[in-house]
Amino acid sequence: MPETVQDARSLWDAARTILLTNPALTPLELSYVHDIEPDTVFGSRAILTVSTDGVRVGIENNIDEPLTAALSQAARRPMSYLISLRRSARAAAAVFPPDQQRQPAPRRRAAKRQPLLQTPAAERRGLASLNAAFETPLPSGTARQPALDIPPTQVRVSAAGARLTNPYEPAARPVADADGRDSEEKRARGRNVHPRDEETHLNPDDNFENFVTGPATNLANAAAQAVAEQPGEVYNPLFIYGGSGLGKTHLLNAIGNEVRVNDVAKRVYYTTAEEFTNDYINAVHPTGNDTEHAQEFNRKYRSYDVLLVDDIQFLGMGNRVETQEAFFNTFNALQRMRKQIVIASDVAPRLLQGLQERLVTRFDAGLSVDVQPPEKETRIAILRMKIASFKTKVVIPPEVIDLIADQVTNSVRELEGALNRVMAMATLNRQPVTTQLAQQTLQDYFVQNVDVTPADIITQTAAYFQLSFDDIVSSRRQKKIAMARQIAMYICREMTGLSLTNIGEIFGGRDHTTVIHAYQKISTEMTEKREVYNYVNELTNKLKQKK
Repeated sequence: MPETVQDARSLWDAARTILLTNPALTPLELSYVHDIEPDTVFGSRAILTVSTDGVRVGIENNIDEPLTAALSQAARRPMSYLISLRRSARAAAAVFPPDQQRQPAPRRRAAKRQPLLQTPAAERRGLASLNAAFETPLPSGTARQPALDIPPTQVRVSAAGARLTNPYEPAARPVADADGRDSEEKRARGRNVHPRDEETHLNPDDNFENFVTGPATNLANAAAQAVAEQPGEVYNPLFIYGGSGLGKTHLLNAIGNEVRVNDVAKRVYYTTAEEFTNDYINAVHPTGNDTEHAQEFNRKYRSYDVLLVDDIQFLGMGNRVETQEAFFNTFNALQRMRKQIVIASDVAPRLLQGLQERLVTRFDAGLSVDVQPPEKETRIAILRMKIASFKTKVVIPPEVIDLIADQVTNSVRELEGALNRVMAMATLNRQPVTTQLAQQTLQDYFVQNVDVTPADIITQTAAYFQLSFDDIVSSRRQKKIAMARQIAMYICREMTGLSLTNIGEIFGGRDHTTVIHAYQKISTEMTEKREVYNYVNELTNKLKQKK
């Protein structure tokens, strides 16, 4: 059970006092502290909210250690934190494009602070083993990168990451969650949801044929197709950036799938910055032969002809100096071997916070292309393609498509979500789709002035299904609990600004693929089962009526 809002407030008041009396903090850093508001405490993790994304980046870049230390001191136990934007801030971000938003101040060179926890000697040996592994032979004619001298520092491990005996096999299968839940592949059997390909980690459904282009995405699409046709020869690296839900991940997967169609012998791999970090941490973790694991890590990432890395901005969050070193060396090794690198990010290279300058300059040395929110004609085309893909054929009049395209302007994901709601209502009620039905179905869908938190969603869902909060976040797998948990994850994805990884951590330290599975399953069942549609609709309305 999470601590109450009052408990979260008490914890933050104590931590805030510690921070405000810290003489090492600058006025700018103290302004970050003043902006923070507490949300909820989940065991050893505090959920905090801030007003802007710039404040979030400033906190993670400048006061990560003092904030963690203050929370731990106030709670009298080790604590960590997650930061989410307050809903009013997310609404503002949708109105003002990134280039019109105030950017955070550049990271200052702070006086060296003593870390909370020094890396244990065994992990320092693991880091040394990884350095030694960088001396493994490279292909003939390849210049050698000097070995790294990585100092001992704090290593952060995601709550969702389970230690694996040897996670570096290039064709590793998707792993089960730490509590023994079935793998992504097994969960996908018998339903119309594709798991990521076990060798490439690509989504087989994403290709260039079903990527709808328009003025906002023409350049990115053309560059992606050029790279897919001649990997390693043009635009290397290719850097794709833009807001959430605009198609960056689709383009990365489309590149990988097209490369495989053109040449099945090409080795392609899709990963995220978070997954790369977890692989690296496992490589330096002292489980058996550290040197062998480090060598496996290098062999894995240097063996691909095309490496696709999503959400690179997360590589700059927290204290990830060693991970950035590993990525830098991997990047250099692949480029020297004329292998293709494609990177996706929420912001342009020059706006990435917390990344080493040498990484940013290498990203900028290639081609950077952005994806913008689609204009109305493209939104209509996206809706029509989505309608054509539905198994259940429902005639949707042009005026309804026009209504949805007018209502949702900033995200393809939200656009498809609105369409799914209308389709589900019509299918379940066996009614034709009309403007009146669409307006009625979506009347509460676009409410933006209610600040809903993960704690609100889990608490409301538990009460609705007559369960406890602990049931929802536990590892229990009874049908009723599993359904309630998946619905809560779906609503979290729809109504909060948290990433898939953070949602998984809140729900008992689950992997982000579990959240993807839950979201896809509930999306599908909303169009097939009236009770599931009603569950989601009623819970969403209850949350939006929260006082």
